Amino acid sequence: MSKENRGVRRVSFLNWFFTLIVSILPGVNILFFIITIAAARNASKKSFAVAALVLSLLILIAACALVFFFGDAFVRWAENLLKDVPTQA
Repeated sequence: MSKENRGVRRVSFLNWFFTLIVSILPGVNILFFIITIAAARNASKKSFAVAALVLSLLILIAACALVFFFGDAFVRWAENLLKDVPTQA
């Protein structure tokens, strides 16, 4: 064991697996990353949570901006699309 790795706790496979599964759940992921940032004992896990939280928030802001600026165009597109669909009697 090298001097750099002495005293460093490794994150287990199941811990990373759980982290990745929770990170794909919308809404839950942001709360989970905030909790992980506050409570993580491992520096790599905390760094991952910070990066994932920033990325999640950027995606959320971009999605909200798209809905705000282009929401009407999307609704009109969907209405035109549904006009062409035959209805069942």
